[in-house]
Amino acid sequence: MNPRSTILIVSSCWWAFPARLAMAFASIGHRVEAVCPAHHPLAKTKAVRALYRYGALRPLQSLGKAIRKSDPALIVPCDDRAVAHLHELHASDQSPVINAAIESSLGMPGSFSIVERRADLIAAARAEGIRAPDMLQVTTDEELKAALEKIGLPAVMKVDGTWGGLGVKVVQSLGEAIKARRLLSRSVGPMRAFKRLVVDRDPFSIQPAVEGTGPVVNVQSFVEGTPANSAVACWNGEVLASIAVVALRTRGAQGASTVVRVIDHPEMIETSAKLVRRLRLSGFCGFDFLLEAGTCAAHLIEMNARTTPISHLALAEGNLVTALATQLDGITAIPCTPPITQDIVAFFPQAWLLEPNSELLYMGFHDIPWGEQALVRELMKLPWPERGFLARLFSRLRRSTGTPSVSTLPIHYGPTSNIDFSARL
Repeated sequence: MNPRSTILIVSSCWWAFPARLAMAFASIGHRVEAVCPAHHPLAKTKAVRALYRYGALRPLQSLGKAIRKSDPALIVPCDDRAVAHLHELHASDQSPVINAAIESSLGMPGSFSIVERRADLIAAARAEGIRAPDMLQVTTDEELKAALEKIGLPAVMKVDGTWGGLGVKVVQSLGEAIKARRLLSRSVGPMRAFKRLVVDRDPFSIQPAVEGTGPVVNVQSFVEGTPANSAVACWNGEVLASIAVVALRTRGAQGASTVVRVIDHPEMIETSAKLVRRLRLSGFCGFDFLLEAGTCAAHLIEMNARTTPISHLALAEGNLVTALATQLDGITAIPCTPPITQDIVAFFPQAWLLEPNSELLYMGFHDIPWGEQALVRELMKLPWPERGFLARLFSRLRRSTGTPSVSTLPIHYGPTSNIDFSARL
């Protein structure tokens, strides 16, 4: 196998797919290194050759040290917080070497502020003629009232820098919207930061609590439809490979997908290409859509300037990892495993843990990391943040009072029967 360059994966959240992405790059000969917190699934895979601690109190220093030591050809952020930290590191202008690595991995620095602000991203999309529900940033109740007079009700409240359905609230009235804005715009105070540290094992809330900055809240027009998303590998504003899926199961109505179906949707792919070109993006990115019942028209609702849970999938229709690998080294990357040919893909461990008796687990491809026994064992346990005594006690208290949490959100069945997904690439 020809020697390939180093890939640096950056993840601040306890998620499974960064480890799968590491395995995908390692399987075609890349040296993979990672920056992550302790007890991350990335530490359980043999694909990662070197680990760097993602320090919550000094995240920029952690990233700078890892970039200097690994000298990566590509930095791959796996969550929005990691993206924001890389943007902030670039803005601090620590080193021309570090800045060059970030720019080559993420794209044009002028687009960094746009991809971090949901309202700015939607404005850029609409300027390209892309079908996207209007979104406005609101900081006061008066601004919110004016925004709702323009876009109407129901509406969707969203916070910048959140993921997995967190920081999203559908509102039906002005009173409900005002209450949601005040709740979503609260800064992370000392007590909330302390709770997240000792209960959720999340030390990354300490820095926002010290800085006292509040979240950015937006309001977006409501669109009724089925969740879908595309993922692309791109370089200097040009798409190298792309895939599109529709959600068959999600964790809550606005949560992450647990089971998806690969679809052929030219509008989704073209929308992705337009924004990649406009923002001159590089690396991985994902785009979230809602598909109208009946027409299947795609409404762009947001973008993730990072890798997403479908980015590592080696589909017969497209392989994002090999496309980027070929671009990086100029050596054609050939997958070591047969491509996934099934329409339906169930993510492990989410689909198995939340719906173990689902027929979808047997109908499609169950994305289990066979050959990595330590990783499989790790993923079959509760996520690390939920394993502690206080976290389990807090979860029981929430269940006893009927308060939903991310870990207890029910499986959501999308209205897929109204759309024809039979066609594929």
